[in-house]
Amino acid sequence: MLQRRLLPNTPALLAFDAVARTGNFTAAARDLGQTQGAVSRQVAQLEAQLGVALVTRGARAARLTEPGRAYARAVRSALDTLGQGAMEALGQAPEPGLHLAILPTFGTRWLMPRIPRFVRRHPEITLHVTTRIGQFDLASAGIDAAIHSGRGDWPGARLTLLMAETVIPVAAPGTPGVAGQPLLALATRPQAWPDWWAHSGQRGALPAPSMRLEQVATLAQAAAAGRGVALMPAFLIRPELDSGALVPLGPETSTGFGYWFVEPDAAPKPATARFKDWLLTETDRDTVV
Repeated sequence: MLQRRLLPNTPALLAFDAVARTGNFTAAARDLGQTQGAVSRQVAQLEAQLGVALVTRGARAARLTEPGRAYARAVRSALDTLGQGAMEALGQAPEPGLHLAILPTFGTRWLMPRIPRFVRRHPEITLHVTTRIGQFDLASAGIDAAIHSGRGDWPGARLTLLMAETVIPVAAPGTPGVAGQPLLALATRPQAWPDWWAHSGQRGALPAPSMRLEQVATLAQAAAAGRGVALMPAFLIRPELDSGALVPLGPETSTGFGYWFVEPDAAPKPATARFKDWLLTETDRDTVV
Protein backbone atom coordinates (compact mmCIF):
# COMPACT_ATOMS: atom_id res chain seq x y z
CA MET A 1 0.00 0.00 0.00
CA LEU A 2 2.85 2.41 0.84
CA GLN A 3 4.49 1.79 -2.53
CA ARG A 4 1.22 2.54 -4.38
CA ARG A 5 0.86 5.81 -2.46
CA LEU A 6 4.30 6.85 -3.70
CA LEU A 7 3.48 6.22 -7.36
CA PRO A 8 3.01 9.66 -9.01
CA ASN A 9 0.88 10.46 -12.02
CA THR A 10 2.43 10.55 -15.48
CA PRO A 11 2.18 14.36 -16.03
CA ALA A 12 4.16 14.96 -12.84
CA LEU A 13 6.84 12.50 -13.94
CA LEU A 14 7.06 14.11 -17.38
CA ALA A 15 7.34 17.58 -15.82
CA PHE A 16 10.11 16.52 -13.45
CA ASP A 17 11.95 14.67 -16.24
CA ALA A 18 11.81 17.78 -18.45
CA VAL A 19 13.22 19.97 -15.66
CA ALA A 20 15.99 17.43 -15.02
CA ARG A 21 16.84 17.28 -18.74
CA THR A 22 16.79 21.00 -19.52
CA GLY A 23 18.02 22.49 -16.25
CA ASN A 24 15.28 25.09 -15.81
CA PHE A 25 11.52 25.45 -15.67
CA THR A 26 11.26 27.78 -18.67
CA ALA A 27 12.96 25.33 -21.03
CA ALA A 28 11.00 22.44 -19.54
CA ALA A 29 7.74 24.30 -20.20
CA ARG A 30 8.75 24.89 -23.85
CA ASP A 31 9.68 21.24 -24.18
CA LEU A 32 6.28 20.09 -22.90
CA GLY A 33 4.18 22.81 -24.49
CA GLN A 34 2.93 23.98 -21.09
CA THR A 35 3.24 27.12 -18.98
CA GLN A 36 6.13 27.51 -16.58
CA GLY A 37 3.68 27.72 -13.69
CA ALA A 38 2.05 24.42 -14.62
CA VAL A 39 5.40 22.62 -14.71
CA SER A 40 6.42 24.17 -11.40
CA ARG A 41 3.16 23.09 -9.74
CA GLN A 42 3.50 19.52 -11.00
CA VAL A 43 7.04 19.23 -9.66
CA ALA A 44 5.96 20.75 -6.32
CA GLN A 45 3.11 18.20 -6.10
CA LEU A 46 5.57 15.41 -6.81
CA GLU A 47 7.87 16.66 -4.04
CA ALA A 48 4.93 16.85 -1.63
CA GLN A 49 3.85 13.32 -2.52
CA LEU A 50 7.34 11.91 -1.98
CA GLY A 51 8.09 14.11 1.02
CA VAL A 52 11.51 15.16 -0.28
CA ALA A 53 12.95 18.16 -2.14
CA LEU A 54 13.93 17.18 -5.66
CA VAL A 55 14.84 20.57 -7.12
CA THR A 56 16.57 23.67 -5.79
CA ARG A 57 14.94 26.61 -7.56
CA GLY A 58 17.17 29.53 -8.60
CA ALA A 59 16.71 32.73 -10.57
CA ARG A 60 17.93 31.21 -13.85
CA ALA A 61 18.39 27.50 -13.19
CA ALA A 62 16.84 24.57 -11.40
CA ARG A 63 19.43 22.31 -9.77
CA LEU A 64 18.62 18.78 -8.73
CA THR A 65 19.22 17.85 -5.12
CA GLU A 66 21.03 14.60 -4.31
CA PRO A 67 17.70 12.73 -3.99
CA GLY A 68 16.54 14.54 -7.11
CA ARG A 69 19.46 13.24 -9.17
CA ALA A 70 18.83 9.68 -8.04
CA TYR A 71 15.09 10.00 -8.73
CA ALA A 72 15.74 11.58 -12.15
CA ARG A 73 17.71 8.50 -13.21
CA ALA A 74 14.89 6.23 -12.06
CA VAL A 75 12.24 8.34 -13.80
CA ARG A 76 14.17 8.46 -17.09
CA SER A 77 14.66 4.68 -16.98
CA ALA A 78 10.98 4.13 -16.23
CA LEU A 79 9.84 6.42 -19.05
CA ASP A 80 12.21 4.75 -21.50
CA THR A 81 10.90 1.33 -20.45
CA LEU A 82 7.28 2.45 -20.89
CA GLY A 83 8.05 3.91 -24.30
CA GLN A 84 9.81 0.77 -25.45
CA GLY A 85 6.99 -1.38 -24.06
CA ALA A 86 4.42 0.66 -25.96
CA MET A 87 6.34 0.22 -29.20
CA GLU A 88 6.62 -3.52 -28.65
CA ALA A 89 2.89 -3.73 -27.86
CA LEU A 90 2.21 -2.02 -31.18
CA GLY A 91 4.47 -4.49 -32.95
CA GLN A 92 7.22 -1.94 -33.58
CA ALA A 93 10.91 -2.40 -32.88
CA PRO A 94 12.77 0.34 -30.98
CA GLU A 95 14.13 2.95 -33.39
CA PRO A 96 17.80 2.43 -34.29
CA GLY A 97 20.19 5.26 -34.94
CA LEU A 98 22.10 7.87 -33.00
CA HIS A 99 20.63 9.48 -29.89
CA LEU A 100 22.19 12.93 -29.53
CA ALA A 101 21.80 15.64 -26.87
CA ILE A 102 22.57 19.19 -27.96
CA LEU A 103 22.50 22.72 -26.55
CA PRO A 104 19.40 24.63 -27.74
CA THR A 105 21.14 27.68 -29.21
CA PHE A 106 24.02 25.70 -30.69
CA GLY A 107 21.48 23.40 -32.28
CA THR A 108 19.22 26.00 -33.85
CA ARG A 109 21.89 28.48 -34.95
CA TRP A 110 24.82 26.28 -35.96
CA LEU A 111 24.09 22.56 -36.14
CA MET A 112 20.66 22.28 -37.75
CA PRO A 113 21.49 24.34 -40.88
CA ARG A 114 24.33 21.86 -41.51
CA ILE A 115 22.47 18.62 -40.73
CA PRO A 116 21.32 18.09 -44.37
CA ARG A 117 24.97 17.54 -45.30
CA PHE A 118 25.24 14.75 -42.70
CA VAL A 119 21.99 13.16 -43.89
CA ARG A 120 23.24 13.14 -47.48
CA ARG A 121 26.54 11.57 -46.40
CA HIS A 122 25.00 9.00 -44.01
CA PRO A 123 21.39 8.27 -45.05
CA GLU A 124 21.62 4.97 -43.14
CA ILE A 125 21.81 6.78 -39.75
CA THR A 126 18.63 8.07 -38.12
CA LEU A 127 19.26 10.98 -35.76
CA HIS A 128 17.21 11.30 -32.56
CA VAL A 129 17.95 14.76 -31.18
CA THR A 130 17.01 16.18 -27.79
CA THR A 131 18.11 19.34 -25.98
CA ARG A 132 19.99 19.10 -22.69
CA ILE A 133 21.76 21.74 -20.59
CA GLY A 134 24.53 20.82 -18.19
CA GLN A 135 26.17 17.49 -17.41
CA PHE A 136 24.26 14.24 -16.97
CA ASP A 137 24.84 10.49 -17.10
CA LEU A 138 24.81 9.49 -20.76
CA ALA A 139 24.02 5.82 -20.17
CA SER A 140 21.07 6.32 -17.82
CA ALA A 141 19.63 8.99 -20.12
CA GLY A 142 19.86 6.68 -23.14
CA ILE A 143 22.08 9.20 -24.97
CA ASP A 144 24.92 8.08 -27.27
CA ALA A 145 26.69 11.44 -27.37
CA ALA A 146 26.23 15.09 -26.41
CA ILE A 147 27.46 18.53 -27.43
CA HIS A 148 28.51 20.53 -24.38
CA SER A 149 29.73 24.05 -23.70
CA GLY A 150 32.29 24.43 -20.94
CA ARG A 151 35.95 24.05 -20.02
CA GLY A 152 36.38 20.41 -20.99
CA ASP A 153 35.46 18.67 -17.75
CA TRP A 154 32.83 15.90 -17.72
CA PRO A 155 33.52 13.03 -15.30
CA GLY A 156 33.18 9.56 -16.73
CA ALA A 157 33.12 10.69 -20.36
CA ARG A 158 35.53 11.29 -23.23
CA LEU A 159 35.57 14.82 -24.71
CA THR A 160 36.75 16.07 -28.09
CA LEU A 161 37.10 19.81 -28.66
CA LEU A 162 34.99 20.99 -31.59
CA MET A 163 35.84 24.68 -31.38
CA ALA A 164 37.08 27.26 -28.90
CA GLU A 165 34.63 30.04 -28.14
CA THR A 166 35.51 33.62 -28.99
CA VAL A 167 33.32 36.68 -28.48
CA ILE A 168 33.13 39.87 -30.48
CA PRO A 169 31.36 43.21 -29.82
CA VAL A 170 28.66 43.88 -32.41
CA ALA A 171 26.00 46.49 -32.97
CA ALA A 172 23.64 47.90 -35.57
CA PRO A 173 25.22 49.47 -38.67
CA GLY A 174 26.21 53.10 -38.08
CA THR A 175 27.13 52.62 -34.41
CA PRO A 176 30.32 54.72 -34.01
CA GLY A 177 32.09 52.41 -31.55
CA VAL A 178 31.95 50.68 -28.20
CA ALA A 179 32.81 53.73 -26.08
CA GLY A 180 29.78 55.58 -24.78
CA GLN A 181 27.28 52.94 -25.94
CA PRO A 182 24.98 50.86 -23.69
CA LEU A 183 26.50 47.42 -23.18
CA LEU A 184 24.41 44.28 -23.69
CA ALA A 185 25.60 41.05 -22.07
CA LEU A 186 24.90 37.35 -22.27
CA ALA A 187 23.80 36.22 -18.82
CA THR A 188 25.69 32.93 -19.11
CA ARG A 189 29.00 34.75 -19.72
CA PRO A 190 29.27 37.29 -16.83
CA GLN A 191 33.04 37.58 -17.20
CA ALA A 192 33.02 38.16 -20.95
CA TRP A 193 32.79 41.97 -20.93
CA PRO A 194 35.43 42.49 -18.19
CA ASP A 195 37.83 40.17 -20.05
CA TRP A 196 37.21 41.83 -23.42
CA TRP A 197 37.58 45.30 -21.89
CA ALA A 198 40.94 44.38 -20.38
CA HIS A 199 42.32 42.67 -23.48
CA SER A 200 41.20 45.28 -26.01
CA GLY A 201 42.90 48.21 -24.26
CA GLN A 202 39.78 50.26 -23.58
CA ARG A 203 40.25 53.39 -21.51
CA GLY A 204 38.33 54.13 -18.34
CA ALA A 205 36.29 51.87 -16.12
CA LEU A 206 34.01 49.26 -17.61
CA PRO A 207 30.37 50.48 -17.48
CA ALA A 208 27.82 48.10 -16.02
CA PRO A 209 25.78 46.36 -18.74
CA SER A 210 22.45 48.03 -19.31
CA MET A 211 20.82 44.69 -20.13
CA ARG A 212 21.57 41.01 -19.52
CA LEU A 213 19.79 38.46 -21.68
CA GLU A 214 19.82 34.66 -21.58
CA GLN A 215 19.34 33.82 -25.27
CA VAL A 216 21.80 34.55 -28.07
CA ALA A 217 18.95 35.18 -30.53
CA THR A 218 17.33 37.77 -28.24
CA LEU A 219 20.66 39.49 -27.65
CA ALA A 220 21.30 39.65 -31.40
CA GLN A 221 17.86 41.16 -31.99
CA ALA A 222 18.41 43.80 -29.29
CA ALA A 223 21.76 44.81 -30.79
CA ALA A 224 20.39 44.89 -34.35
CA ALA A 225 17.55 47.10 -33.13
CA GLY A 226 20.06 49.68 -31.87
CA ARG A 227 19.70 48.97 -28.14
CA GLY A 228 23.47 48.91 -27.62
CA VAL A 229 26.64 46.90 -28.19
CA ALA A 230 26.42 43.16 -27.56
CA LEU A 231 29.36 40.89 -26.82
CA MET A 232 28.50 37.61 -28.49
CA PRO A 233 29.97 34.24 -29.53
CA ALA A 234 31.23 34.97 -33.02
CA PHE A 235 30.31 31.68 -34.72
CA LEU A 236 26.69 31.85 -33.50
CA ILE A 237 25.96 35.18 -35.19
CA ARG A 238 27.50 34.45 -38.58
CA PRO A 239 24.14 34.97 -40.38
CA GLU A 240 23.73 38.48 -38.89
CA LEU A 241 27.33 39.39 -39.72
CA ASP A 242 27.05 38.05 -43.28
CA SER A 243 23.78 39.92 -43.89
CA GLY A 244 25.05 43.17 -42.39
CA ALA A 245 22.36 43.27 -39.70
CA LEU A 246 25.22 43.42 -37.18
CA VAL A 247 28.69 44.88 -37.64
CA PRO A 248 31.81 44.14 -35.55
CA LEU A 249 33.18 46.97 -33.41
CA GLY A 250 36.35 45.42 -32.07
CA PRO A 251 38.56 42.35 -31.89
CA GLU A 252 37.53 38.82 -31.02
CA THR A 253 38.74 37.51 -27.66
CA SER A 254 38.64 34.06 -26.10
CA THR A 255 36.22 33.28 -23.28
CA GLY A 256 38.09 30.18 -22.12
CA PHE A 257 35.04 28.11 -22.99
CA GLY A 258 34.76 25.61 -25.79
CA TYR A 259 32.21 23.41 -27.50
CA TRP A 260 32.88 19.72 -26.95
CA PHE A 261 31.69 16.41 -28.33
CA VAL A 262 30.98 14.14 -25.35
CA GLU A 263 30.82 10.34 -25.57
CA PRO A 264 30.99 7.50 -23.06
CA ASP A 265 34.35 6.08 -21.99
CA ALA A 266 33.28 2.76 -23.46
CA ALA A 267 33.87 2.03 -27.14
CA PRO A 268 31.41 4.17 -29.17
CA LYS A 269 28.91 2.68 -31.60
CA PRO A 270 29.83 3.16 -35.28
CA ALA A 271 27.16 5.83 -35.80
CA THR A 272 28.68 7.93 -32.99
CA ALA A 273 32.13 7.79 -34.56
CA ARG A 274 30.76 8.76 -37.97
CA PHE A 275 28.85 11.71 -36.56
CA LYS A 276 31.91 12.95 -34.65
CA ASP A 277 34.08 12.71 -37.77
CA TRP A 278 31.49 14.70 -39.71
CA LEU A 279 31.28 17.34 -36.96
CA LEU A 280 35.05 17.81 -36.98
CA THR A 281 34.91 18.24 -40.76
CA GLU A 282 32.26 20.95 -40.34
CA THR A 283 34.20 22.83 -37.64
CA ASP A 284 37.35 22.64 -39.79
CA ARG A 285 35.33 24.13 -42.66
CA ASP A 286 34.32 27.07 -40.42
CA THR A 287 37.93 27.59 -39.30
CA VAL A 288 39.13 27.73 -42.90
CA VAL A 289 36.38 30.19 -43.83
